[in-house]
Amino acid sequence: MRLYLLMALLSLAPGEVEVRAGESLDQVAERALGDRDRASELKALNKLQGDTLVPGMKLKLPGADRDKAQMALESARNSVAQSDPKSPQHEEALAKLKEAESHFQSARYAEAAQTADDAWKRLAERPAQPTRLSVVVNDRGDTVVKAVSGRVSVEGGGTTQVIEDGASVQVEKGQAPRVVLGVPRPTQPEDKKRLSVKPIKSGLQPVLISWKAVQGAESYEVELVPDQGERRVMPASSNELKVPLAAGSYRWSVRALSRGSRSEASAEQGFEVAEPPAKPLRVKVKSSKWK
Repeated sequence: MRLYLLMALLSLAPGEVEVRAGESLDQVAERALGDRDRASELKALNKLQGDTLVPGMKLKLPGADRDKAQMALESARNSVAQSDPKSPQHEEALAKLKEAESHFQSARYAEAAQTADDAWKRLAERPAQPTRLSVVVNDRGDTVVKAVSGRVSVEGGGTTQVIEDGASVQVEKGQAPRVVLGVPRPTQPEDKKRLSVKPIKSGLQPVLISWKAVQGAESYEVELVPDQGERRVMPASSNELKVPLAAGSYRWSVRALSRGSRSEASAEQGFEVAEPPAKPLRVKVKSSKWK
């Protein structure tokens, strides 16, 4: 008997589960994935035409691509929830989010992750703004030009530097314009936002922290301070960072970095991480003939 069980286990490929006698798709999902509500996901992943299972049938289980898609969906949901519902970008992002959800339910995880990323990226796009700038000449005679809104071209020393969205350049006499790092503008989580984060095998799903990219920045530095615990300083190569966090309250700020230059820290924002409420326990009671 032991030899038979060992051979049965060895015949299973990684990421597979074998259907037992009398098992329904709901029961397989509960046994293999810990959630019977994921039966439809198993059905789609294995391209089953119906719910009837045959004992000994091997079913493929979701892999790491599902976790990646789920994280992308959570980021997109948070971004859509925090966006202005009256903006055109909100409607476009919401449509993309629904498309990503459909891909996920059909077990097309790669498409779900890509479409979810497209959803929140659309919210980062802003409509064209009228050009406004400020010009300040310091005591040394250097000129500092700041793009208050829109896009500004600055010429000096035989070169042209284009800046936008609050960026500045400093022009010294006879020299090319030099970009002065602006202060990053936090985008999410929204200040004082309470995030409901789903648990995963290793703890809680990572929280997406993002900010508006700064022109001329080569990297960024995020400072995260929990209400209880030690301050953390984390490097980021782009204008977002996914951080695994325990439940609790946090404050954060970000700086832009370039070779030999650091911006001022952004305005500090706070957020709270909380686990979602547990699902209600469903108990089925079979009728008995006993009296």
